[in-house]
Amino acid sequence: MSATDWLRFGAITVAITIHLTMVRRAEESRRNESSGPHIDLTSVWTFAAAIALPGGLAVIVTLWMRILIQPIARRQPYRFVFSSSSILGSTMLAWAVVHLSGFSLAATGVIVTDLGLVLVLAVAAALNWFAQVATIAVALKIVTPHTRLVEFLGSKVDNMLEVTTLGAGAMLGMLITSHWVGPLLLVAPVILVNALLNNAAERRAHLERLLSEQEQLHQQLAEDAHTDYRTGLLNTNGLAEYAGRLAERSRHDGEPVTVLAIDLDFFKRINDTWGHPAGNAVLAEVGRILREKLRPGDVAGRDGGEEFLVVLADTGLAQGVTIAERIREAIAEVTVSTTDKHRNTVTLRGRALPPGDEDGPDVRAISASIGVAVMAEDGDSLALAQHSADAALYVAKENGRNQVQVAGVDIGATRLPAATALPLPSPRVDHLPSNNGAEVSRSA
Repeated sequence: MSATDWLRFGAITVAITIHLTMVRRAEESRRNESSGPHIDLTSVWTFAAAIALPGGLAVIVTLWMRILIQPIARRQPYRFVFSSSSILGSTMLAWAVVHLSGFSLAATGVIVTDLGLVLVLAVAAALNWFAQVATIAVALKIVTPHTRLVEFLGSKVDNMLEVTTLGAGAMLGMLITSHWVGPLLLVAPVILVNALLNNAAERRAHLERLLSEQEQLHQQLAEDAHTDYRTGLLNTNGLAEYAGRLAERSRHDGEPVTVLAIDLDFFKRINDTWGHPAGNAVLAEVGRILREKLRPGDVAGRDGGEEFLVVLADTGLAQGVTIAERIREAIAEVTVSTTDKHRNTVTLRGRALPPGDEDGPDVRAISASIGVAVMAEDGDSLALAQHSADAALYVAKENGRNQVQVAGVDIGATRLPAATALPLPSPRVDHLPSNNGAEVSRSA
């Protein structure tokens, strides 16, 4: 190795040290914001070293760069060693292509020879990129087999940056062959590019946060616009939209739709006797019962005051009556602890519960009457089915309340026995998705 080689080595080493020292904070931030393969600018130095330096000095330059990167990347030791080995291997592969090709790094004046050197540098850059991508992708595929290999390649913007960086490295390598001060001239532009990348990453992260917040706000507003805050069920607007969708879909699929019209018995008496806080507590408890008893595909909402509407997807009359009976029984057996109009604690109970020792005449005050209608049998639209269910509900009220009536059928005294009842649909069970993604780091 000549004195010129050592000068070139020293210039690249100093340039790397200045570069990574100046951009440490910005690079840490950019790495933290990166959700996929992280592309940095260090290959401008390592690829230039592979072109202009002897093999041994190119190895030292690459290792020194990795030593400076470790406090910024803060990777686990095994990941740092693997990434360093991948980068070192790709650098030496590029070195071998350039120095074993036999092309002169100095201009010869022969067009074919000089263009051949350009082709060699392009092949070396491509192999440098491919070696890093392939080794890291295969390793991460082994660790996270569910992830597709294409996800480790990075975005189009990332790879454009990598190609640009390798091109700058090739030009720097050629410049160093003419004068060893080349790296010192390029260090300032590289630092400025790093700063621009950091600013772009910060703006992108800020924009993504704004979009996420806007989406959450939009979802919240849409939910609020369709939800009755007292019961947690749909409100009138939500019922009109979601029940209509369910009915249209079921009509298209040829599936029956059962409608339940539910009205709390003597609810005005609860408000007059115990106060509106007690009435609100009863409404909230009925909302909880409906959410528990229905399937995710069913629609339930508060249709004003103490009236509720339930639309059961893919449900015939027999199963609809069974569900209605289960709902009626659950409401008639509920216990609600609340306060009266004087802020005294009171416990209201369902009418199906046995009288307690301290129960007053109005404490057992909760029950519901339910009307049942099937859309296919009681009208060709949801509105007609709801009208039929309301008519059945009025019959239940006239016949003594706390019962289920089917449109056009009197079943008040002959409810389905439990042994022959169809099974109630299972309540909703939500599972939170898991995400075991791995972060990828790559030099560019």
